[in-house]
Amino acid sequence: MLRRNFFKTSGIFTASLLGLKAIAGPFKVGELSYRIPEDKKIDPEWIKSLYQRGFATKYFKSKKELQYIGMPVGGINTGTVYLGGDGRLWLWDIFNANQEGIEPMEKPPGDSNFSTLISRNGSAYVKPAQDIRPVDQGFAFKITWGGKTIIKKMEAADWDDIAFEATYPMAKIRYMDKALPVEISAEVYSPFIALDEKNSGLPATIYTFSIKNKSTQPVTVTVLGWLENKVCLRTAKEGDNRVNKVVSSDNLIAVEASLNNATDAERTKAADYGTMSIAVLDAKGKAQTDFLGPNTEGMFQKSNNSETSKSIKDKLLASVSTSLEIKPKTTAKADFVIAWHFSNLSFKQIKDKGRFYNTLFKSAFEVAAYIGQNFKTLSTHSRLWRDTWYDSTLPHWFLERTFLNISCLSTTTAHRMESGRFYAWEGVGCCPGTCTHVWQYAQAMGRIFPALEKDTRQRIDLGIAYQPDGSMWYRAEADKRPAVDGQAGTILRFYREHQMSTDDGFLKNNWNKIKQTIIYLMTLDKNKDGMEDTPVENTLDAMWDGEIAWIVGLCIAAVKAGEKMAEEMNDADFAAKCTDYVEKGSKNMSEKLFNGEYFIHRPDDEKGRQRLGSYNTCHIDQLYGQSWAYQVGLGRILDKNKTQTALRSLWKYNFTPDVGPYIKEHQGGRPYALAGDGGMIMNTNPLNEAKPYGDNVTWQLGYFHECMSGFEHQVAAHLMAEGMTDEALILTRMIHDRYHAAQRNPFNEIECSDHYARAMASYGTFITACGFEYHGPKGYIRFAPKMKAENFKTPFTAAEGWGTFQQQKTDNQLKASVQVQYGTLKLSTFGVETTHKVLKINVLLNGKKVNASFVQNGNDCLIQFKEPVTISAQQKLTITI
Repeated sequence: MLRRNFFKTSGIFTASLLGLKAIAGPFKVGELSYRIPEDKKIDPEWIKSLYQRGFATKYFKSKKELQYIGMPVGGINTGTVYLGGDGRLWLWDIFNANQEGIEPMEKPPGDSNFSTLISRNGSAYVKPAQDIRPVDQGFAFKITWGGKTIIKKMEAADWDDIAFEATYPMAKIRYMDKALPVEISAEVYSPFIALDEKNSGLPATIYTFSIKNKSTQPVTVTVLGWLENKVCLRTAKEGDNRVNKVVSSDNLIAVEASLNNATDAERTKAADYGTMSIAVLDAKGKAQTDFLGPNTEGMFQKSNNSETSKSIKDKLLASVSTSLEIKPKTTAKADFVIAWHFSNLSFKQIKDKGRFYNTLFKSAFEVAAYIGQNFKTLSTHSRLWRDTWYDSTLPHWFLERTFLNISCLSTTTAHRMESGRFYAWEGVGCCPGTCTHVWQYAQAMGRIFPALEKDTRQRIDLGIAYQPDGSMWYRAEADKRPAVDGQAGTILRFYREHQMSTDDGFLKNNWNKIKQTIIYLMTLDKNKDGMEDTPVENTLDAMWDGEIAWIVGLCIAAVKAGEKMAEEMNDADFAAKCTDYVEKGSKNMSEKLFNGEYFIHRPDDEKGRQRLGSYNTCHIDQLYGQSWAYQVGLGRILDKNKTQTALRSLWKYNFTPDVGPYIKEHQGGRPYALAGDGGMIMNTNPLNEAKPYGDNVTWQLGYFHECMSGFEHQVAAHLMAEGMTDEALILTRMIHDRYHAAQRNPFNEIECSDHYARAMASYGTFITACGFEYHGPKGYIRFAPKMKAENFKTPFTAAEGWGTFQQQKTDNQLKASVQVQYGTLKLSTFGVETTHKVLKINVLLNGKKVNASFVQNGNDCLIQFKEPVTISAQQKLTITI
């Protein structure tokens, strides 16, 4: 399966549009020609700035930064609705088109190689999508004071300036006009609550408007929102009528949009058949079922509650509005909901059909009504998560970039079927089957919505995809064969999902099959030296011969996770076998695959270098197994000195502050970084070998010359874990700047199509920045911050609760606390990192003493509670050491 094809045209590389002060260089002639510069010449002051706390990123109309913004703002697994920089919604990929990419392009006639720039080849990176509006939607404000009336639409052209604050999952947009007596802002989001996949999966967008009266006299503001009826967007036919009708509940009034198909039952089966709704959370609000449009004088006319039906040839709009009487120096709020319900989802690869939200609601109005009935809880918890996430001493930009990629779940990359099954592409509409060798990089969902991951492990990996020999099809039904990296990564995910559980039920119930998957992985080591050497499919779409450092190391990490799970299952014999594999593999990898600078791909003794491989080149994933091990608290699995030397070599040979000269000489890769962009190249050839990638290279060679952000995030996480914080922050910031709103959509990290799942590896960098470890069944949690340890604050998630960890550290004391904001946290042990000899500890839960002892081992201090403690929401555990 050729899941990716290449853009082969030259001349597309353009200079950076940011116009920022240079942060690297200058370089002499030749320093950026063939080899990546060893001395990156990065401005030390710029590096220092990366550590600063800073503020939420704001994009401004006046700086021309709004045109590409598309923040996914529907519920997870409900389709794609983008929030634009001016506050309007666009794209609207909610009609089950199953298209590839956010702006799909047709294959040109006669182009059998797909050589043109299409979605899977980075079209939205080179030419970002904008202004795709199949549905007309917006808001307007009628402002009356002192005998004056001004009407403003929520569009960029109507305002002196607009500021978009990019705090995913809730954006705040400020509208500025010096002539107005009011300040208007909008908070726009879909309910998003960590650990609550149900309420985070509502097909709806909420607008909360805050209007402050700056003047000394009363002001009346009417807020009106409108929505076009586009039910059966693609399949409506002559004779169909679209219908708008007013519906209401206790605290809202709404218009529901549908299609009149009473005489044609087949119409209800169309993929784009369903309903839409716009509602205002005000029982006294007004509705219009036949809104004449935002450019008419009568747009704020009295309500029209009669049902309206129009031919599909005629545009049909609905509106709802509310009026606010605002006293001087006070603020009033208005809440609106836009909802949709298009449940006829299906894919040819799987039998499961329908959308999960159809099990909860049967129409868009039911969605809006549910939000109305539960608005206080949904909005409070969503805001609490947003505030908890960004209430940290970590740099604000870092928190944004490491978290916002979870928005992939709120696009048509990810779906949840009516059966409850999670099903996802690699990127929007591209490459089916919730591919294990891509999704195993994605660390975010397992920490934020662990129930979805656990269900996928059981339902798919140990269900549909599981084979009697222990192998797992890497795309389930879509491709019935295993992938070695997907197999290893999924074993590590079994361990992570066990850790993110309240008890050992997940592991106990699945242990027999999990054990068999580990046994299968170990059988791929033919010569029994602990180094996998069987050609099996990998994420670079090939089967490589020989012993490949990144696959060998990943298998070692997976078997190490197997050892830990076996110990918990009291399976001593199998644990011993895993221990033997890990010890041999770690020793042999360090001795035989390390060339003095970095880890390599050793060719097969018989086949040599006939087929494509990384061989003596410096490969971005060479230490991926060690990086994964840190994600689940497995500690060091490879030699420390060689690991850190290899990381420094990877930085030396693969990272460049400007990829332009490199990609000019190494063409064939897809443009995920352009001239002027910094990044880490997948593979480089430090030894200047004539045929570095084998004797018979194939189309996959193009991957080696690309910058793919998911792989870069994985390396950044490992750099952070090893204490190379400068390099980790620089690499993460380079990705962040590549996606600056002045040049493309900040919320769409692109690989093979848009909103690529591997980008969720960014969450792993956050995990390692906190030195976070957690094991729910054991009641264990640990923090060892990699920066600002003397005064550190961070959010965390656990099996059934989330909150904030904080510590202050001096030469002879450490004070740490955990405050749970949501749910509960059950603990038996608590780990921290100290730099002094521990003499005594004091533990308090909400001010009451907790009996505890401690064990110190070097800089590690483990506090052990005499009895397990349960910290409930708004309670705080404080530990003084």
